[in-house]
Amino acid sequence: MFVDLLLTAAEQRQLKLLSAIRTQQRIEFTELSKLLDWPYVSTQQVYRRVVANYQTISGKKLSKGELLKQCDWVYSQLTQYLIRHSVGYQCLTSAIRKQPKTVLNVRRQTVASRLEPIVKWLNRYQLDYNRQTNEITGDERLIRIFEWRLFKLGGSRIELEKEEIPYFDSLKKLLPENQNKTESLCEYLKVTAIRLAQDNYVSRKNSNFPMVEKSGLLNGMNLPEKANKIKFNLVEVYWLQYMVKYSPYFVDTNQTKLVKPRERAGLPYLIQLIVKTVITRLKVYRSPLYFEQLDEFLMESVQFALLVHQPVMFLDQETSGEVLPKLRKIITDFAKDVPELAPEKDLLVSVLSDELNRFLPRRQIDVGYPASFSDYVVGILQQRLMTQFMSFDWRLDSLPVATEVMTPTFRIVDEADQPSDDQYYWLPWLSVSQNLQYLVQKVQRWIKNNLMIETHLELTATS
Repeated sequence: MFVDLLLTAAEQRQLKLLSAIRTQQRIEFTELSKLLDWPYVSTQQVYRRVVANYQTISGKKLSKGELLKQCDWVYSQLTQYLIRHSVGYQCLTSAIRKQPKTVLNVRRQTVASRLEPIVKWLNRYQLDYNRQTNEITGDERLIRIFEWRLFKLGGSRIELEKEEIPYFDSLKKLLPENQNKTESLCEYLKVTAIRLAQDNYVSRKNSNFPMVEKSGLLNGMNLPEKANKIKFNLVEVYWLQYMVKYSPYFVDTNQTKLVKPRERAGLPYLIQLIVKTVITRLKVYRSPLYFEQLDEFLMESVQFALLVHQPVMFLDQETSGEVLPKLRKIITDFAKDVPELAPEKDLLVSVLSDELNRFLPRRQIDVGYPASFSDYVVGILQQRLMTQFMSFDWRLDSLPVATEVMTPTFRIVDEADQPSDDQYYWLPWLSVSQNLQYLVQKVQRWIKNNLMIETHLELTATS
């Protein structure tokens, strides 16, 4: 995730500790140190650092009880605080105006080493960062999106300078009449205003809008008033209209709209066909995380990629970098039937892989349960396992479980038996909710110790 590139190892440890506390729902250093595989003393030191940083942010001293109650809030505030004070954030946010780096009391070699992985990350989007001039160059559309998402990641409000305000006011007039002017949209307009005030325009060379129906994009908008100090070109107008009405950043996924190019009238239908086929063949709809609007979001993401020739940029989402083999075959088959997709084949695979990876299980685990379990208990059990450990495909069946030799198996029994790591005794005097809580904890240890997979700390266990 991009956040990891901004934060030092010590700062990341603070967030890992908060994730562990959020999972355990209590602060016990012996337990936390074992869970995180840290020395006991180190766990205490990281905890004290978290408390000290929060006191710097809020001016309040944080007790253990208050931290447990406000864990999500503390995590959010601490993350944004650490991001805003990072070397990368301070350099890159000042790069929006090509201003000198604002980092103080940091050695030049330290700045260079912390910026190096960020430079490589930007190169993936064909963006170049010059550490000497503190300037980002490349596709202007992507530069604006990157800066806008970066400010949002740090929770900072963008302040406009005097010469930038007229551009901001004119940009607001370009919005459709019924457009909801959210805070996020206004921040994007501010970034655009800053770039335009420095004569950084969207290039006609990398714009696909000459083949887009202009009337559809310009419907319901007001062109800005002419002024000597304000300069716009039609490509800028088309791009802003596209971002607001069609891009995955602002549109309402309940009412998906796809651009209809004159020369490729069947493009919207083709995008829908690709997404629907991928969703069906990969059985994404079976995931407990699946939601109906995902299809529409994927269509908008694919459309964005085809227009910009780069995947959608979200700095707060983790990308695994893994390519789904079945997905590549699906897209390759499409490219054979539709030759114009061939040059974009790898891009489509990249876009869809990043978005769908979290929905697809990686390994099957069989779970046997007592025949006495009701359908309700089995349903609740399956839902909890699927949502708590999303990277696995959980197959439940009543005992005894007939399974292949290579398939890991976990058993739930309702009669006392010899203790075993791969077995949980369903305690009849406890409620279903309490049994599930203890079951999840044992399954978590079993996965870590026997399948050699790290404990899934980023997921919050429900009480």
